[in-house]
Amino acid sequence: MKNKHRILVVDDEESIRFTLECFLTEEGYEVVTAKSYSEAKEIIDTGAFDMIYADIILGGGKTGLDVIREAREKGITGPVVIITGAPTVETAVEAARLGVFDYIPKPVLWETLIQTTKAALEGADPYR
Repeated sequence: MKNKHRILVVDDEESIRFTLECFLTEEGYEVVTAKSYSEAKEIIDTGAFDMIYADIILGGGKTGLDVIREAREKGITGPVVIITGAPTVETAVEAARLGVFDYIPKPVLWETLIQTTKAALEGADPYR
């Protein structure tokens, strides 16, 4: 079953991008991936997305929080989920301030990914 939702996955780890892309594609989502902030910026400039998954640490002095800011500046208002292998109170607070839908640690389990994606796209409260 083809799902019309477009999801951008931004992570500097190829294995994470590949895994999330496979899981989400199996569920019928259209997935585009980016390995860096600059690549994500180019992709955001060329299309609209219903949802974004962004790693907090991207390298090159940029973060997933920068991706969120860029997406919002370009008018992308859909849910954003931060994924991180290094969760901190500071990044969680900043992510909340920027209006992220959820903040989840790596490794991202299939069940968590699919449940979070469905809830985000349906507008559900992630903390219910």
